[in-house]
Amino acid sequence: MNDLVKNKPRAYIVGEVEFYNCKISLNQNVLIPRQESEILVFYALQRLNDCKGGVLLDLCTGSGCLGLAIKKARPDIQVILSDISPLALEVAKKNGVVNELDVEYLEGDLLAPLGHQKIDYLICNPPYVTDFEYEHLDSSVRDYEPKLALVGGNEGLDFYSALSKTLHAYINIGGKVFFEIGKDQGLKVIDLFSDPFWRKKEIIRDWAGHDRFVFLET
Repeated sequence: MNDLVKNKPRAYIVGEVEFYNCKISLNQNVLIPRQESEILVFYALQRLNDCKGGVLLDLCTGSGCLGLAIKKARPDIQVILSDISPLALEVAKKNGVVNELDVEYLEGDLLAPLGHQKIDYLICNPPYVTDFEYEHLDSSVRDYEPKLALVGGNEGLDFYSALSKTLHAYINIGGKVFFEIGKDQGLKVIDLFSDPFWRKKEIIRDWAGHDRFVFLET
């Protein structure tokens, strides 16, 4: 009852959620998966439908929900779950075991943990809340979910900006990238990836009609 009075999210009280045919355990070291992230998996699987095998990196993996959902639907794809937070990776590893999925885990910042390894696909729900937005989030989010996984700087674009400078060196030709974004960030993220290396760029809306995802292809 005390947890309910304090406005603690039910998902943290229960300790798990269903996410795209996976059972995802949670604690306050990882974000609670939202419906928007299930939509991201849906669109990613559509665009991977004609691809055979390959290596997918779930960057900023948190609970591992995105990468594990892809692996469950596409066991032919090699999936890597990566996060800067060792506590988040502990949750992701637990979820990999619970869902009986064979994936790899890497700890570190951005793409550095890959070393010299290249990938074919990247899926990511990075920190994209602005500093201002964070201060005005509902207390059920601000007081319980990890700030590290939420806030992306003054404009919420810090992660995309950093990645736009390095991702081309890690992804193979023909590679595909799937980002979740804030509802007003679509054109700004596309602009960050203006290099002609990215031959296809698309902003995709969620089911409420908001810009919510960016798709890139090399």
